[in-house]
Amino acid sequence: MELVMGLAIALAITLIIYCAGIRLSPKPPKTENKLMPYACGENFPPARSPVRLILVNFAALFMVLDVITLFLAFTIGIPPAHKPEVLSLIILYTIILAVSIHMLGGRR
Repeated sequence: MELVMGLAIALAITLIIYCAGIRLSPKPPKTENKLMPYACGENFPPARSPVRLILVNFAALFMVLDVITLFLAFTIGIPPAHKPEVLSLIILYTIILAVSIHMLGGRR
């Protein structure tokens, strides 16, 4: 119980400090140069240019693979009586992985 109260107090103090920082911090003025698009020393025209976000797809796929690997790592040393449950988990994780690959890889 003390651990939960300690975590709640720490969270409350963190939120109070964060909110105070937002209210007390100076706000920079929005100048015309600040709002202009800029990348790698080149000024772009104000029209939006298309951006391909392939890295986001790889990062999301990595997170799915990482979570599946973590779940499967904890199922290695289980007794033989629970093998059907592990098989159903592996099938479920395979379906999740296949759906994730299809959703992330289909937008090229």
